[in-house]
Formats: sequence, structure tokens, C-alpha cells
Amino acid sequence: MCSQGIKNMIINSQSSKNVFPRKGKKMDETMLGREIEENEYGRLDTFEIDGPMRINFYTKELQALCPSVEGIQPDIYETTLSYRALTHAIESKSLKLWLVQYRNQRIFGEHLAIELHRNLSSLNGIDDVQVRLVQNIRGGIITDILYPSEI
Repeated sequence: MCSQGIKNMIINSQSSKNVFPRKGKKMDETMLGREIEENEYGRLDTFEIDGPMRINFYTKELQALCPSVEGIQPDIYETTLSYRALTHAIESKSLKLWLVQYRNQRIFGEHLAIELHRNLSSLNGIDDVQVRLVQNIRGGIITDILYPSEI
């Protein structure tokens, strides 16, 4: 399904610089159907599609470290990533592994939403990206972040 039309878009969410596959790997070798090494987690794969469509990803597994608390107290988010795929779609395995890299990053949810949006919006063949983060309850408060806002 995703063999010939696959194009790789490589981004590193922490520095926004391109990251290339490890030595000896072709640029068009996707993560789908093979074992992935940890050094590949900062990469998003895309593949060609036959026309525009709206795609939504939903996960309860996104984690980042609270920047205000010493130690490793994670903020856990229910996350919806929505975009319009014009010519390319994001391969879900690469997306899941790309999100894993935030586990060790100290970042407020508001900044995380902007960073996710910026990185997904930079992919070729994709537009109209929307990010929703709902932080697990902390101190009796649920934080719901939508970027860009509808205001």
C-alpha cells in the first residue's frame, strides 16, 4: 500500500532542522513494516494520496515534562491532530514514534500545541492543520488547548 509513492519528510521537533536517516538507509525507506531504531524517532514519513481528504489522528499517549516542576513529572495529553491532506498523508507509525520524543522535553502545553502545528504544517502536500491538546486533570483543572484558535 505504501511502497512506491512514499516520500519522506524529515523534521526534528526540537530544533526544526532536517534530520537524515542513519548511514546506509535510503531516503525513501519508511518505518512501516520494519523494526525502528530510537535514532529514527524524530522523523515523519508521508505518502502520496489520490486527492484531498481530511485526516484526524487521536491519541491519549502524548507526554511532555512539566517545565514548572523539578524531576520527571509528566503532563499527559489527549491529542487530536487534524489536517487536510492535499497530495500527501502522514504515515501513522512514524507519527506515533515522532510524538514519543516529547516525553523528555520540558514544555508547556500551549507551546507544545504551537510546535506540533508548526512542524506538521511544514510538510509538503498538507495544510489546514489543527492541534487540540486536553491535559489530564491536575489540581482539579482540565486544560483544553486548540491551535490555531477559532477566535
